[in-house]
Amino acid sequence: MKKRRKYKTRNQRKRKWHLFKQIMTLAFLFFFLGLFIFFILIYDDIRELYFSAEDKIASIDVSTFKDKTETRIYDKEGNVIKEVAPRDYTYIPIEDVQPEIKNAVVAIEDIRFYEHKGYDLKALTRAGLELVKNKGEIKQGGSTITQQLAKLQFLSLEKSYKRKIEEIFVAAKLEKLFTKNQILEFYLNNINYGNGAYGIETASKKYFSKSSKELTLAEVAFLTGIPNNPSYYNPVRNMDHTLQRKNLILSQMLKYEMITEDQYQKAKEQEIVLDMPKKKHNPETYEVSFALSSVTKLLMEQEGFKFKYWFDSKGEKDEYEEKYNEKFLEINEKIRNGGFDIYTTIDMKKQKQLQENVNKGLAGYTEKDKKTGLYSMQGAAVTIDNYTGDVVAIVGGRTQGDVANTYNRAFLSHRQPGSIIKPVLVYTPAFERGKLASSVMVDKAIKNGPQNAAQSYRGPVTLREALERSINTIPFKIVSEYGPKEMLNYLVKMEFSGLTPKDIHAGVSIGGFTYGTTPLEMAGAYSTIARNGQYIRPTGIQKVVDITNTTLYENKHKKKRVYDSGATYLMTDVMKGVFTKRYGTAYGNQLSDIPSVGKTGTTNQNKDLWFAGYTPYYTTVVWSGYDMPKSIWGKNPSLEIWKSYMESIHKDLKKVKFEKPNSISYMYVNPETGEVDKTNDHGWWRKELVPEIYYEIQEEKKEEEKKKREEALKKRKEQEEKERKKREKAREELLELYDTTEEEVHKAVSRAENAIGNLKNISIRSKSDISRADSLMKVAEGMIDQIPLPDMKNSYTTQYQKQVNRLNREELNYNYQKEQEKKKQKRKEEEQSKQQEERRYQPSEPKYQPDKPENEESKEEKPKEPEKPVEIPKEEPKETPKEETQEKIEPIEEPEEEEKQSSQDFKR
Repeated sequence: MKKRRKYKTRNQRKRKWHLFKQIMTLAFLFFFLGLFIFFILIYDDIRELYFSAEDKIASIDVSTFKDKTETRIYDKEGNVIKEVAPRDYTYIPIEDVQPEIKNAVVAIEDIRFYEHKGYDLKALTRAGLELVKNKGEIKQGGSTITQQLAKLQFLSLEKSYKRKIEEIFVAAKLEKLFTKNQILEFYLNNINYGNGAYGIETASKKYFSKSSKELTLAEVAFLTGIPNNPSYYNPVRNMDHTLQRKNLILSQMLKYEMITEDQYQKAKEQEIVLDMPKKKHNPETYEVSFALSSVTKLLMEQEGFKFKYWFDSKGEKDEYEEKYNEKFLEINEKIRNGGFDIYTTIDMKKQKQLQENVNKGLAGYTEKDKKTGLYSMQGAAVTIDNYTGDVVAIVGGRTQGDVANTYNRAFLSHRQPGSIIKPVLVYTPAFERGKLASSVMVDKAIKNGPQNAAQSYRGPVTLREALERSINTIPFKIVSEYGPKEMLNYLVKMEFSGLTPKDIHAGVSIGGFTYGTTPLEMAGAYSTIARNGQYIRPTGIQKVVDITNTTLYENKHKKKRVYDSGATYLMTDVMKGVFTKRYGTAYGNQLSDIPSVGKTGTTNQNKDLWFAGYTPYYTTVVWSGYDMPKSIWGKNPSLEIWKSYMESIHKDLKKVKFEKPNSISYMYVNPETGEVDKTNDHGWWRKELVPEIYYEIQEEKKEEEKKKREEALKKRKEQEEKERKKREKAREELLELYDTTEEEVHKAVSRAENAIGNLKNISIRSKSDISRADSLMKVAEGMIDQIPLPDMKNSYTTQYQKQVNRLNREELNYNYQKEQEKKKQKRKEEEQSKQQEERRYQPSEPKYQPDKPENEESKEEKPKEPEKPVEIPKEEPKETPKEETQEKIEPIEEPEEEEKQSSQDFKR
């Protein structure tokens, strides 16, 4: 038994081992098959990346890594505006680098550095598994020091398999061109140590104010830990993170026997104290700071950063901003470190004109901040070319000879926009949602709503007049009608960066935001309206080229549809009245020789003053106010700056009209209902500009109403059919219950109807009618009794009873009339008898008449006429009882005994 059990157990083990080998064989086959298929799919990409690496390496030499070239910023004409050079940069040869620095870098970054040929197969295998696991996205490194150098100098920081493959190709070629010591030297002098420090020598002076030769082992490990993630391991903000990384590096050095246990313990216990010199700031002009910020965002996007403009919670926004700031700092430092050519869209002539006009328009405000020395009253302005969407001028504040005013309010400062938000957020969206410039709404006080500037209300007004007068109640009602979140989506599409969930309220219709908007964002929005609804991101950048002459970004002026073109043209037409109507808020400030439109904007207590306007050529938005908001009284300087500047830049331009799209035309509008007709004025409808989308909405509504009617009719018919079938089924069940057929029921009903019809046709006018009615009633009773279905029998019984009741009444009336006639006849006979009795005792007339002439006797005797009865004067009738004298037929209350007896014969 024991042998048999051992034999059985041994066989089971063999089977399990055989099964395991089969599974592993299949797994390896599938793995290599997957790799082969993946290689086939990306073969073309690999080939392209190989040649790209060749091009990048072709022109490099030692100077590529030693000489730090500036980042140059150009205007739209290709002239250099500014050269941004790395500050306090010091290059150190490998001979002067202390051994601990080399060892620390190799221990933590690439322990096989001196063995591989630019790439490490083990590390690549690990990275490859992560690549498959994360569907092509690199989550884990594996790059050698050579690969990191290739990435730093020649490639983007994007994490993808393409960048990784190109990185390997470039690293392999670098290993052929340079020695290991040269590669390590290049790496140590170009790696980012955070806070603008590139290279180990620069970092040593930055954080400890001494040369790298003087660094202790602990300080070496401390600095070596920063480049892995300069933001996370930033010692200024995250000292704890940097110290943890330092200890990890020391343990790695101990592991690989680069240091002793005693050195490890001393370095681990050494306190790290930063000794950072004061940072020197080189002031940047507004166009330069804007260009650097804009390029940073463009490269962030290219490297996979997803920009967001709406957040459902504060936590979501905070988390996003933390990632944004970290990535922004990383890319911005890389750009400032040199090696980039940035071609902007800035027109330096217009830039100078805009700055001069801002300075001049605010010259009367001379108050200065005691701490900074800057003017307290500031301004900002942005100009965009409407045809291209390019930023041609941007001013972030007033310039002062004695103080650098570097804060660029044009794109960094969020302020409440006031009424200039109305065309963007309220009226243009309303025009594409079923309202016209002539649509009427009532301007009246709103409970817990906004007040008008003059705290007065005008009653019914058109939307055109509401905008021209800058009425507040009407926009509030419109946003309430369509929903604040729905309207805010227009700003999200145009990349407004200061929106929060707290802005979901109707107060945003008049500029009541949590943070507000920037002049750059408002200029982008107004330029979108001027461009008939197509948004182009106002980057201000034409092209970005790196040190290898590779174009990293080129502006394609990609357009995005935000508004309907007909609605935006109507908005342009409405804003003309702000200048031309006497009650317009900017009356008389239109430009001299070219069509112009615009909108004023003020916030509560006049703390922010805006003007936004455009021509067919350019859009310019101007803001003025205090950095620490306070009231400003008097004229709106922003309007004066806008008019003066726009007049100057349009001086030599050809006069053109705003481009009218095909999506708007003049139509006839019913003033009472708002219904439009393209051809028929119906005798009294007015003609006005109507967007096609309005007409389409109207036709869609008509079609919907028609469909609804058709559906209602269909449903009614279906319901009727359902009820009919239900009745039929119930009928069939009823027929089955009473063991009859439809034909039998029909015949019985037909006979009953005929019998009842005969009763309807008879009336009691004689005794023969009574007997005939009695006969017909008996027949009808019999016919009704033959109906097999109770409900129908009851129905016809009710009809029968109705006729019986009628005939009973007629018989009673007939008997009563006959009785009255008998009484009348009797009285008549009595009167006649009495008259005859009285005549019998009255004397007769004499036969001889002497007065009669004689000749008359001789005349032929005429036949005698019958004698008329002598009329006897009627005596006043004596009083008799009412019953005997009243001949008027009264309603019958109760028939007498004989009458009752005769009527009972009719009842059944």
